[in-house]
Amino acid sequence: MFHGEQAGHVPRGTEPIDPQIPTTDEEFETARESISLGLVTLGYDREPAVLDRLARLATLLSSWAPRMNLTGHRGADTIARRLILDALALINVLPDFEKLVDLGSGAGFPGLPIAILFPGRTVVSVEARSRRVSFQKTVIRELALENVTILLGRMESLDPVLADGVVAQAVAPPERILDLMLPWCVDGGWLAIPGSADSLSSPPPAAASHTQSAELHYRVPLGGADRRVWMARKSAQQPTAEQISEIER
Repeated sequence: MFHGEQAGHVPRGTEPIDPQIPTTDEEFETARESISLGLVTLGYDREPAVLDRLARLATLLSSWAPRMNLTGHRGADTIARRLILDALALINVLPDFEKLVDLGSGAGFPGLPIAILFPGRTVVSVEARSRRVSFQKTVIRELALENVTILLGRMESLDPVLADGVVAQAVAPPERILDLMLPWCVDGGWLAIPGSADSLSSPPPAAASHTQSAELHYRVPLGGADRRVWMARKSAQQPTAEQISEIER
């Protein structure tokens, strides 16, 4: 077991690559307007500093994506609508939290937009691919985000950081990811697996370590997709051998 690397410590050979792709003011303003409208739909305040950081996140990813294959979405406004508003719509339907762990965060979604929206709360971003971690570290530096910690490594190999909320998006099938999520969650905390109707066509198998499981539905603003999220509470009580046997029948 080993500890992941903290934000600001870049391993040799994974320094951020300057994409040298300019982003126009028009791209920034268009993305900012879309985010502003989306926040209104979701019922959030539109604080100028938050809007600026979210729009800057969109333009940064737009610049980096073509060279580093960070996302298939192209253009700052598309990223704002498809990724940033998706992340904010997701957290809008989930329980409150003080610390959130985003497992398999990729380019930082949904964790980075959530961290920007809630600067007083902590987000831990866990990602195994060094180039994606390099991008996230650039975002943290450029946007002066003090509430995000990045861990570089595989979630099953790192020492877990306990949080009251754990999200794993598009990492593995729900029945496989649950066991990887549990060590990161405090007793009584919540676990969330977002996805599409296809990826969550059937709920994960019940387990004694989960209670109050449910499937929630939400829509991404501005004509975005209908999405689902499966969530459960981690029970504070460990299952007995008899309970496990009963569940497996």
